[in-house]
Amino acid sequence: MIQIEAGYTKWLDYKGMDELEARASELEGRSYPHLESLAGILRAQQMVHGPLSDVLDSKLDALAKGEAFTIVTGQQVGVFGGPLFAVYKLLTVLKRAKQAEAVLGKPVIPIFWMATEDHDFAEINHVYAPQPLSRQLRKEALSTVPLAGKASVGELEFDRLKIELVQMLQRLFVSETETVHTATLYHELVVLLQASHSFAQFFGKMMRRFVGNDFLLFDPHQPDVRRLEREAFKQLIVQHDRLHEVFRDSFEDGMPTVELNRDAAHVFYHDGTRELLTKEQQDVFTTKRGHCFTEAELLQEIDEHPERFSNNVVSRPLMQDYLFPTLAYVAGPGEIAYWLQLRPLFHVFGWKMPLLIPRLGAVVMSTNDEKKLAQEGTTLVDYLTNPLPDHSFDDESFDQSLYAYRTLSEAIGQEAGKRGHRFETNARHILDRLADEMRAEAKREQYRLNRRRIHLSTRLLPMDAPQERIWSMVPLMNRHGDDLFVRLRAAYEQAEWERCLVKI
Repeated sequence: MIQIEAGYTKWLDYKGMDELEARASELEGRSYPHLESLAGILRAQQMVHGPLSDVLDSKLDALAKGEAFTIVTGQQVGVFGGPLFAVYKLLTVLKRAKQAEAVLGKPVIPIFWMATEDHDFAEINHVYAPQPLSRQLRKEALSTVPLAGKASVGELEFDRLKIELVQMLQRLFVSETETVHTATLYHELVVLLQASHSFAQFFGKMMRRFVGNDFLLFDPHQPDVRRLEREAFKQLIVQHDRLHEVFRDSFEDGMPTVELNRDAAHVFYHDGTRELLTKEQQDVFTTKRGHCFTEAELLQEIDEHPERFSNNVVSRPLMQDYLFPTLAYVAGPGEIAYWLQLRPLFHVFGWKMPLLIPRLGAVVMSTNDEKKLAQEGTTLVDYLTNPLPDHSFDDESFDQSLYAYRTLSEAIGQEAGKRGHRFETNARHILDRLADEMRAEAKREQYRLNRRRIHLSTRLLPMDAPQERIWSMVPLMNRHGDDLFVRLRAAYEQAEWERCLVKI
């Protein structure tokens, strides 16, 4: 996992939340003529996910009039909500939007940008489930679908996977201990799944049902959105040479090392599959499958068919700033690492980069987990730093511990032998069987100790990774209730540390 040093803000235009007013002032000096259309699109998109709060509905009206700001986060639309950090990003943006409203005295809308234009099917197609007496979790993954890994996730056939997703859900619940929440939660998830017709809809419905109704879910890979983005796509092409020049030199000593394609045009062309455009020579843009456009032809194609274009990892932040009056972006460590190199690209368009705010994390710990930590004589902080390995059974050491017993057994055997061979045989048989039982009991005790340690490992540090990178929403809601993330949101309101502790 990429580690971000505390001093990363030296590469940003704005250093933190205390510069909100400066960022708001910059945004008020910019023009967003498309906001009324964007607000209409956003309102229509929410209808498939679930009802909005009245407060958020009024904020959308304010956005349409240019009287509201946004704070944005985003993530791939993983099945069953994806890894927990997707939820934590959403909870962070909700918290920061509330804080920003208090500072600015204006509406601030939390937005979750669903990465439906991404093509990495392997990123979204799986969940993890525990296995008996194993620290290694089992990866439950969907089978492939046509164009998986080539077309954008938003274009993949979802309905044909519904039976497989129900089966995945059943296996996920079978691997968990049944609780008072299991039956109801399973039924609700199946209903949400059956009502969905895309990965984005299923993801959005889960977030709306289990997190709240006071944020917006944005699906960028829609034709009406692409029409709004038409001018931005054209500017990415027209400004290609300047963007290429500044991006080539954007990495500075001390920045995290992240591989980014510095030669591409940072725009994908869609013709059944998703192909990255590259400028090969003066005014000629090509793709690997042989599409070839002059700059004039490409600009005309964007004009006539904007739905055939999408952003890559470099241009998506720029498009976000074009579409939304974005105060801040809530990012994970990997995103921060590459965003640090994007600041000069914002400057090409006369913009500053929005505030870049790290997402919060969380550790969800039950009273049972806490009890097991105490039995091991450690604390959560110590355990996360120095996790406990399995106890190994050492036959040689156990045999050494029985030295006195073996000596006494030998003496008893010899003494019994004085009364006859039959007595010696019986005595040695009884004593050997007792030694075997002591060995078996020692192994059972080791099993009990390891079972506790395996429990702690899979619950608190699964596969030696933070909880939020492995577990999905479903196992935690099965254990702690479908209101878990509402309660977690309340904990986030009080947390300022990188990871907050939530005791259930």
